[in-house]
Amino acid sequence: MLSLTADGPRSSEDVPMDLGVTGVSELVLEVVDLEASERFYSEVLGLPVVERWPEREAIWVMAGERTRIGLWRPQVGLHGGRGGIHVHFAMHIAAERYDAAVAHLRGQGQQVVEQAFNNRGRAAYVDDPDGNVVELWTWDVGEHLTGATSAGS
Repeated sequence: MLSLTADGPRSSEDVPMDLGVTGVSELVLEVVDLEASERFYSEVLGLPVVERWPEREAIWVMAGERTRIGLWRPQVGLHGGRGGIHVHFAMHIAAERYDAAVAHLRGQGQQVVEQAFNNRGRAAYVDDPDGNVVELWTWDVGEHLTGATSAGS
């Protein structure tokens, strides 16, 4: 079977399989000071600590209802996973909560950098204790699948 794409005809064998991914289940960050990172993610960002792994010197916090973030001291992780330089990651926040969230972060002494995107909401950026850039973004990235297009974060 052939389908038409922007690059011309494509056979069904060339079409990537949809595995049914519905989001990010977990993200693991290496942290140097586990206690400082726990304070930042739980007290500053308000993410609940849901699990502790003393044998790995790691904790887990929940970001929303479906994503957990692991904070681990540097080590070789599961299946040989190894950390490295991280650019940033973004967590969705409802537009109506954005201003209060930014005010809260600033009230906690955080340096907040804000950016507005055409048709893609607003974003606030803060650094965690290890220099990972944490973004709180009002845009629902699910719009990629509904055909909405414009510049991103």
